Amino acid sequence: MSIRKYLGLLVTTGLAGGLAYCQDAPKAEAAPAAAVAAPAADKPADEKDVRNKLLPLTDMETAFKKTWARRVALARQVDDLEKKLKDTADEEQKKEIRKTIGEARKGLQTLGVAMDVIFGIGRTRSYEYDEVKSTIYLRVATAEEAFVRAVKTRDAYAKAIVDQKAAAEKEADAEKKKQLEKSVEELTKGGQIMAAALQLVYGVTPSREFSYNPKNSTLYLKVSENEMAKLKEQVEKLQEERKAKEAAAAPAAQ
Repeated sequence: MSIRKYLGLLVTTGLAGGLAYCQDAPKAEAAPAAAVAAPAADKPADEKDVRNKLLPLTDMETAFKKTWARRVALARQVDDLEKKLKDTADEEQKKEIRKTIGEARKGLQTLGVAMDVIFGIGRTRSYEYDEVKSTIYLRVATAEEAFVRAVKTRDAYAKAIVDQKAAAEKEADAEKKKQLEKSVEELTKGGQIMAAALQLVYGVTPSREFSYNPKNSTLYLKVSENEMAKLKEQVEKLQEERKAKEAAAAPAAQ
């Protein structure tokens, strides 16, 4: 699938937000201290609004497992809906089922693209053999290597866009200028694809700042003291609601 088709798929499902599929991604060696940094913002007047606290989002292995589980669940949903469609006689119900199937297939395809972008980039190919299963496997990367590589690819695209734009502005030759502008356009599309994939797999968004700790392979969201307090309040509220539901359901179960 071409970069243009990748982008179209991600945009139509509301996921494009900012980075890219790159076969020349640099090999991950050491994880960056700040995995994803948002543009610098003015310092808040209230010190409690300064985002200097770290909220753990996910570790790399969990991020992959959850994404894979979502993909499997969507594939199963499509199969179940198609069976249900065959057994349904009512035309209105069939219409609704077909609509749901279309949405599920779109989500499955989008998730597949995101996983290809994050876990399938890089030209390096190595193979591993499982003697017990007598099966050959293509090694992609460790969960950590895939994340670091994706972030480095995103950063490489961002730098290339800035460099190509600067070159285009200085170029006097009309034909060369046109080529540089086309290059910027393609790089931008690639950058948007990577940003969408990072957001879907890891929850990384261009508007927020994140920090990655390679010691425990965990990604953190930078939050303020006020944000942390609100999150704690929301968690406590959800816990209270769950306890209330369990208490209400207890008599009925007896």
